Amino acid sequence: MPNRSRLAGFIIDCQGEGHEAAAQFWSQALRLPRGETYQDGDARYTDLTQAPGGLHVEVQQVSHPSRVHLDIEAEDQDAEADRLEKLGARRVGFVKRWWVMEAPTGQRFCIVRWRERDAVATPPAASANSRLAGFIIDCQTNDLSAASRFWSQALGLAITVKDDGGVGLYDRLQPAAGGLHVEVQKVEHASRVHVDIAAKDLDAEVQRLEALGARRVKFAHERWWVMEAPTGQRFCVVPDEA
Repeated sequence: MPNRSRLAGFIIDCQGEGHEAAAQFWSQALRLPRGETYQDGDARYTDLTQAPGGLHVEVQQVSHPSRVHLDIEAEDQDAEADRLEKLGARRVGFVKRWWVMEAPTGQRFCIVRWRERDAVATPPAASANSRLAGFIIDCQTNDLSAASRFWSQALGLAITVKDDGGVGLYDRLQPAAGGLHVEVQKVEHASRVHVDIAAKDLDAEVQRLEALGARRVKFAHERWWVMEAPTGQRFCVVPDEA
């Protein structure tokens, strides 16, 4: 039988000792209730529950700089690592129970054990102004097509729109579980992954996030706000066009 693999979710890596504050910020920012907080070796984790499509979202205490990384789950982790190496990724190391990999575009990601999940999630209340919209894979590259091919094949999400917006910066992948928006973006800064929060009222959402400790970085393309979390990760507040 073929080895099944798929996008498992994303982990919000937060550098430093303030894990409680980090978990509280991201829970409130993404409107995902906090679940269990637990210790695994020298790292602390807090589950964020009720993510769209049953995707796994955690806040993790780390010693390296803060970032967001994707997890791919596989029935056979070694076979999946072999597959991804053929696509251009490289193995960094086997840590605890998972492979840490590096994409040809530079982002670190993990191959974790396959687990069954409940695809039903409780959406934010209808009165809520904002919701987790998806994530963008920022790639410092001169070849957006190659970057998009890798991530499409790695995540099992087809490229649905080439050159989304007609400016040569975005390729859209098919939505992830729960309808989350996924794009590969050509950027000049270092490669990373960032989350998008969609809001009906951008200004009100930015003010809410500032009250939680985030700061405004810039208003981009006269359409969305680039923000920085108190834990250091950049993210965007975009118009909710659903």
